[in-house]
Order: sequence, then C-alpha cells, then structure tokens
Amino acid sequence: MWVDVIVEDVLRTRPVDTHVINDAKSPSGPIHVGSLRGVVLHDCMARGLLAKNQPVTFLFGFDDYDPFDSRPATVPAEFDRYLGVPLSEVPSPDGGGESYARHYGLSFENVWKTLGAHPHVYWTSEMYKSGGFNDAIQVALDRADELMQIDREISGSQKAERHPVQVVCESCGRIGTTVVTGWDGRQVSYECRPDKVTWARGCGHHGRRSPFDGGSKLQYIVEWAAKWKILHVTVEGAGKDHMTKGGSHERASAMVERVFNYRTPYPIPYEFFLVGGRRMSTSKGVGLPAAELVNILRPELARFLMVRPHYRQQINFDPGGETIPTLYDEYDRAAEAYVGGAQAKTPAEADLIRDNARTFFYSRTNGEQPRCFRMRFAKVAYLMQMPTVDVEREAEREKGAPLTDADRVELRQRMNDARRWLQTYAPDQYRFQVQSRLPDVPLDDAQRVFLGRLAEMIRGRPAWSGEELHEQIHALKNQLGLPPKQAFSAIYLAFLGKPSGPQAGWFLAALDRDFVLTRLGEAATGVRGQGSGVR
Repeated sequence: MWVDVIVEDVLRTRPVDTHVINDAKSPSGPIHVGSLRGVVLHDCMARGLLAKNQPVTFLFGFDDYDPFDSRPATVPAEFDRYLGVPLSEVPSPDGGGESYARHYGLSFENVWKTLGAHPHVYWTSEMYKSGGFNDAIQVALDRADELMQIDREISGSQKAERHPVQVVCESCGRIGTTVVTGWDGRQVSYECRPDKVTWARGCGHHGRRSPFDGGSKLQYIVEWAAKWKILHVTVEGAGKDHMTKGGSHERASAMVERVFNYRTPYPIPYEFFLVGGRRMSTSKGVGLPAAELVNILRPELARFLMVRPHYRQQINFDPGGETIPTLYDEYDRAAEAYVGGAQAKTPAEADLIRDNARTFFYSRTNGEQPRCFRMRFAKVAYLMQMPTVDVEREAEREKGAPLTDADRVELRQRMNDARRWLQTYAPDQYRFQVQSRLPDVPLDDAQRVFLGRLAEMIRGRPAWSGEELHEQIHALKNQLGLPPKQAFSAIYLAFLGKPSGPQAGWFLAALDRDFVLTRLGEAATGVRGQGSGVR
C-alpha cells in the first residue's frame, strides 16, 4: 500500500529522533476538497510512522499573513477595500469577531477533525508577530541577492525584485502593494506602490520601519524554505503543480539548503483532486468546499476516497452516476479484508487483499471500528423505496442471524446516506416506485409467457430467498430462450413501469407474495384485476 511504501522509505533515508510532518494552506476563501487530500495524506504518514514506533509531530499551518489578493464570489463586494491587507487583519465575512482567515481556516479544521485528522495548528501571523520569523528575515535580507539569484537561476525568471520580504505599510496596512527599496541592518525603506499589482492599489506612502515582529513577511518561496528550518520539518508533500521543474518546491529546496543550511524535507508530490473534471481555487471560490464533501459522504467514505488511490493518481470525484455505490462497494471490500473475511486463491489476490486491508486501516476516522454486517449500499437504496419492506428485517434475513447493535448503527448510517443520495445525486435507474396498478406498458408474447411461467414457479413454493429466486429467474429465461434484457425488462415494466430496476430476485422476494402473484398474472394475460394494489 502506497503509505507503507513511503513510510519505509522515510525511515530508511531520513533517520531522525522525531519526525515533523507539515502541511499548510492560505485561508483566502472557502477551502476546497483538493486541500483536504493533502491533510489526509499527511495524517496517513503520521499514522504510519507512529505504527512503526517513530515519534511524530504533525503540524498544519494557516498562512494567514498572506495578502488578501482575490475576493471570492461569495464574499460581499465591499471587501474589495481590504485587497492587499494581510488575511489575518481582514474582518470575517459573516460579521463575527474573528478574522477573515480564522473564519475559513476554522471551518476547514472542523472538516479534517471529522475525518479523524488532528494536527497541531499554527498561524503564521502569530509566528511573525511573536518574532518566530525574525532570524529568517534577518538572514533573508542580509543574503537577499543570493536568494533572488537562486530564484532566477532555477525558475528562469528575470523579475526585478531585489528583496525577499513584503513590508506592512504603516499608512494603509497593506502588505501586497509594498516594495522594499533598502536595508541598513535594522530597518527597511519601502514604498507602497499604487501600480505594483493589478488586484490592489497601494496608497503611495514612502517610509522606513523594522521588518521584525510582524513588520514584514517573507516572500512565498522564501517563507516556505524558512518554515522548514524554523519548524524542523522532515516530511512535507505538495500538489504536483508545486513540484514541476523550476517550480516553487525546487526553488524553496535550493534556498533552504544553500541559504538557511537545512535539509529539504522528504517530498511527496501528489496529484490533483478534481470535481467533475475541474480544478479548484480557494481564493476565487471555485470548486467544491471541503465542508460539502462530508455532507455528501460519511466521514469514513470521504477519507477512503482520499486514501484508496495512489498519491500520484488523480482523483476525479463526481457524486452523480455510479460513483457513490461503487465507492461503497470498494469500501466494503476493504473492510472485509481488514477483519480477515476475504480469502485469496492466488498470490495476486493475496496482495490485493493485503492492500485493501491497509487502505481500510488508514481510512478509519476514530480508531478501531466495531465489526459489523454491511448490507450493500445499492441494495439498501433499493429496499428503502419498496413499500411495506422492513429494511432491518431484510438485512437480518440476508445476514442469517439477528442484527447486533453495531449492525444496526451501520445499517441506519447507510439508510441515511441512501436517502440523501436518492434525493440528490442518484441516477434515474436507481430511483423507482412500485406501481399500485399494472402499468400500461407494451409486452410481447414471449415476455407474457415468461411472466406467466414465473408466477407458476413462485406459486410452487411457500417462500423464496432473493438469491434463490434470482437464480431461478435466470434458469427460466434460459429455458425459454429469452434474452436477459427482454426477460428482466418484462419484470420491471410490470411492477415499475420502466425497463430497469434493482436485482429482480430479491426485489420480488421482498414484496408481498400475493401482490407479486396477482401482478404477474395480470401482466401475463394483459387483464387488470381488482385489488392489485401494493401490500
């Protein structure tokens, strides 16, 4: 499993007393699910190292001293006046007492807690104001030419900036519009330029001030490098866009090793998380907010969605279609492998079962989960739409034993998930309603014969299990030489008025026996009887 492979490589190549795993995000708007993949990935690394008895500190930083550089569409237009100001100094968009950055950052924190991740959170605004970056700022200003040369050398850019810091303007409070023009070892001189950037307008102030204790912040790439040393980071992944040739990670790596004299943390370049094939942007408010994911998927399933693919494999999540039923099926196979219920016939199957078990281990949200019976999600969704069906009773019949408390908790969770899915994302073939009267649908002679023989078969025994009945339906259509589509569509048309539906055997077995026999008889003869309502 990919997490275990990385953990072994980290232990082999980075022998240290304590590993520090770091992840970070600029809280510039509603934080999307792409950033959640990073949190889960780093949390898996922490869990894997802890399982190897390796001391670990897991950090997550909110880079809230970054400038407010783009207003998401969900934020009122009057917030444009704060463009260029540090995110930590912009008021909350909901009018609360916290900052803009805290508003979005704390919301994101609540999501990852739901998914079982519990990093120690830090805010870079607090680090700057408390002097945590002072030494790095001193080094960066003293060796500014060297840092900028590294940037140009690796990126190929010939940008004109000479100083690797951004000063907070003492006149307007903006940080995104200032340019450092000099450094005397104690203070920087600076200008707040009206035309430095297109997304904010500086006030034109010229001044001198100390860059320490929150008076400035390091430019993004330099700050990334400095944080690695300040926080003693040993492992930190990033999205693949940061890991390109000449990209931000390569530049930060050169800066931390050549200027700050610290080894680059173990890198993990992970792929994008797409929603419906589209990339997302926090500052522009584009994409699915992380909080919405846990409204669509239960926490364990949302985490499984992140853990199951290899970290270099792109995730393209579309809650419509077969995505959620398929995800549930894969989750159930992993759960079965974890509790030892899956049996392998070949070495390849044994490897797959082992990977599934480890995937389930890293997908757990809160420690060990109780062993329980898991009815297939698609079946739960179908049964919930069938009148008079007691889903718990059907689950008990399928299990072959009384449900435990853990079984009931799991089943009710699936019923809640299925209800929400049916109301929102389920495709038409999963939605149905048993018709109270025989629908007015065309059936050919072969289909009518098939339905009549099916009625005789069902009448021949007092009770059928869904699996037994499904097998006999297959045998009957083979005996009559009827193609599968023609046979099964006849059943669905007779009961649902549409040519597709749930697995026919347990669908019929779950309905009232007398109702099934009456409806099949009506469909076979084409004559509606009396009292054919669903019971």
